Amino acid sequence: MIKKSLIIYLLLGISAAYSQTYEDVLRYNSFYHDGSSRFNSMGGAFGALGGDLSSISINPAGSSVFLESEFGISLNYKSQGIDNSFNSSLSSSKDDLISFNQAGFVLVYESRKSKFSLAYNMNRLNDFNDSFSFRGNNISGIDNYFLYYADGIPYSDLLVYEDETIQDAYKFLGDNYGFGDQQAFLGYQSYIISEDGGPYNNYISNTIYNNLNQNVSIFRKGDHFKHSLNFSSSFNNHIFLGLNVNFHTLQFKEDKVFKEGGYLSNSLVKRIQFEEKLFALGEGISLQLGSLIKIKQLRIGLSYTTPTLLKIEEENSQYIESDIIEKDGINTYRIDPNTINFYDEYKLTLPSKSIFSLAYIFGSKGLISLDYEITKFNNSKFDDNNGRDSYLNALNYSIKNKLDGISESIRIGGEYRIKNYNLRAGYFYYNGPDSSPDNTRSGLSAGIGFNYGYLNIDLGLTKSNSSIDSRLYTRGLTSLYSVDKDLLNFYTTFTIKL
Repeated sequence: MIKKSLIIYLLLGISAAYSQTYEDVLRYNSFYHDGSSRFNSMGGAFGALGGDLSSISINPAGSSVFLESEFGISLNYKSQGIDNSFNSSLSSSKDDLISFNQAGFVLVYESRKSKFSLAYNMNRLNDFNDSFSFRGNNISGIDNYFLYYADGIPYSDLLVYEDETIQDAYKFLGDNYGFGDQQAFLGYQSYIISEDGGPYNNYISNTIYNNLNQNVSIFRKGDHFKHSLNFSSSFNNHIFLGLNVNFHTLQFKEDKVFKEGGYLSNSLVKRIQFEEKLFALGEGISLQLGSLIKIKQLRIGLSYTTPTLLKIEEENSQYIESDIIEKDGINTYRIDPNTINFYDEYKLTLPSKSIFSLAYIFGSKGLISLDYEITKFNNSKFDDNNGRDSYLNALNYSIKNKLDGISESIRIGGEYRIKNYNLRAGYFYYNGPDSSPDNTRSGLSAGIGFNYGYLNIDLGLTKSNSSIDSRLYTRGLTSLYSVDKDLLNFYTTFTIKL
């Protein structure tokens, strides 16, 4: 059995190692309540309102506010402009996307004194779909990335012997020593770094530069969806209680191309191109409790979501190309291991969320609503086997000290009714997981709804801006670049009474 598994691994070029990074925590913690057109048009402020399918994902008690059973589905068109700043150099990119962002149904059962509802709703918590490129000058090169991983590794481990191929050596290092040794191998085999000849297995760079030209292209796809199975009940139409069992599904894909040039004339290295592909699949679960109280025209909502337990699997592949000066001129070295690294499944716990909501109903004319949400992102944690895994334990220490301790989000919305038409507007502000003050998303929203009795058609528009600082690489070459997104989203929701 072991021999058969080994043969399969050799044929596929599969390698296993650690894959968890601090960037994973930032990526999977980032969230934005995306839902139906009515929900988005009012800034997502539905914790004290209910009566909309997307409100179920905010406050589970909201499904008992429905008067009738219904089904709804939403489409989203996103126009996205991205500005990048890298060492004072500015770059711009633009892309568009059409997608489903919400779907659900609610079944309402009513007796004389009480009412209960069963529902399902799918809401998007994060949209990973974006593509951008940027360039700029940098006094730090990709050689630092490879030197970081190489120092201390025996020279002999980075060689390709007569009975081996590039794939064999790369895969062996991944299976036995991990990701870091693979990076050192790529840098060494492409002649970006070489041994210093000393007894301590240290390495030197073959690059010489003062100011480099760097170009980065990143292509991302994927989503994080929350699927809520809901039960709620009302008592005397004044007190509403609800429960969600939330199932999370996420998919993330990133293709990254890094190019570097501008070396001095006496540098052995003249050009580097480093390509990586990452693919991640995850699933998880959380519970959500909610309550809603009616006091005349006033509505008060409370909701609590337990920590989300995620299981994530990742795989990646790498390729590097370099132009090196040799006696016969410039030779190009292409180091392509043709190997997919499959990493062991890991567990990540995302923090709990608490929402306090207020709303006031102006009879049949309209309403105004407010949601206030608190999250402690630094409670995120990788499963480190009760501290026995030193790598993950150190990563958890970084999370505790770098992520935001108390992150606040605010959503405000209003609706005005004119016969069978509804005019809406809202504002939202989300503070992201990073403690940096620039890690935010905020925007304005507006919309209109048409009520045809058995059919509702809602149109919505949100204009928002989000910004975050990222690093070129997690180790060695850690220069910062900013990602500033201007998003224009158009939503259409069709709701049918059942």
